[in-house]
Amino acid sequence: MTRSWIRGLGAALWLLSASALAQTAGSDSLGALREEVIRARQQTPQAFTRLEEAIGRVTLLDSRKRGTLASVSPLFTQLGPEALWPMVERIAFDASLDQPAWASAQLALKVGLVEATGALRDARLLPLWKDLLEGPEERRPVRRVAAVALAKLDSPEAAALLITLSHQEGSRGWLVREAMGQCRRLVVAQALAEALGTRPAATEARRLAQALGDVGSAWAWKTSQARARAEEGEVRRVAAQALLGAWLAYEGDVRLALTNALLRVDAPETQALIDAAQTRQSGSGAAALASLAERLRNNPLR
Repeated sequence: MTRSWIRGLGAALWLLSASALAQTAGSDSLGALREEVIRARQQTPQAFTRLEEAIGRVTLLDSRKRGTLASVSPLFTQLGPEALWPMVERIAFDASLDQPAWASAQLALKVGLVEATGALRDARLLPLWKDLLEGPEERRPVRRVAAVALAKLDSPEAAALLITLSHQEGSRGWLVREAMGQCRRLVVAQALAEALGTRPAATEARRLAQALGDVGSAWAWKTSQARARAEEGEVRRVAAQALLGAWLAYEGDVRLALTNALLRVDAPETQALIDAAQTRQSGSGAAALASLAERLRNNPLR
């Protein structure tokens, strides 16, 4: 088998792939992304080659994993922004592309690609994350990283979609709620606060506490790429108010989660909120709030 024949076969397969993409471009919500993939294949074919070379290492990493899922996203993040459209092709349009033989490696590949692509925070990819979260994909690790990728867009459109998707039944909904705190928008904080205000069961309350800690995190607001800077004060106030409002309603590990979230948010209004709550309590409730106030004054996260 000659090298020229192999090159000819590769060119033929590329034309077939491009033709298939072109026939379906514009036929669904991902049509614009298909067109970008076709354009990128024409302009930067080397980026697709480099991605496939990186994918070739996934099976080896999967065979050496120590946990349940191999971490492969660094293979793709090191390729830089030029890998965006090759990764999108792999995530959304991979039916005709080679896959690792093992299911565990296939899962690691999909999760790693979504993580690396989501880290680029490209607003054009909102339809891709929407498709993954509304579509037939049932693997929780994939849905989890897709929800985080959507949240990291940190846009009004992403916030609205997250809130809508958070009302889905079962794990489809709670995986989104876990990720919502990565979208630091006031409407997200308000939605999470409203959900915690219903006083859900312990497992859900812990998730919401974590998400509120994320959305209002003082450290994250200082160091992240949050776009709604003007909303920071109100986001952190809403988060603190919701967390403190639920604090006396729970005990044990849920109360601990609420405490940790309050310390992470560290809103300037928290002490005043505690003081106001103490005036409505007596006995053990007042003593517990006094202990919380002491922890806040000695917040190790400051």
